[in-house]
Amino acid sequence: MNQQDARTSLDDIHRLQDRTREQIVRQSFALPRVVISALGLFIAFAAIDLPRPWNFAFLAVGMVLYAGVGIVYEHRASVCRKVTSQEALFHGGLLACIMVAFTIGRIAAFALFDLPPHGLLSQAAAGAIVVAVAYVAATPVNRSIMKSIVRQGGGAA
Repeated sequence: MNQQDARTSLDDIHRLQDRTREQIVRQSFALPRVVISALGLFIAFAAIDLPRPWNFAFLAVGMVLYAGVGIVYEHRASVCRKVTSQEALFHGGLLACIMVAFTIGRIAAFALFDLPPHGLLSQAAAGAIVVAVAYVAATPVNRSIMKSIVRQGGGAA
């Protein structure tokens, strides 16, 4: 192997690493995954104010949908890798932001629309709408944060 072949091989490796990193980001926040996850979040958070047997059932369905879509997408992913601590911290922060959005939506529903605290159309349902819309709307920001995490070397395949 001469120096030119080695340089060409190294350039190919860097090009393929960039393609792999782009695929990691693309599959992490694919549109169907984001929409189904938002639906799961909506179901789970809207169920909080329902009567006793229904709140647990819908909360479980929503959380299974939210977590299940992530598991299915990661299982079927074309690029598999270990989760890094930076990525786990990012997803933990994302869940904290989701809880803050729910709280803000619930308080706003009470203050602005005087929605009741229990029932089908309640403060929790309004907060769940805020969560679902915010989750979908924040996808470009989440993608860019994930891209920076992966580019820092935290997402090598």
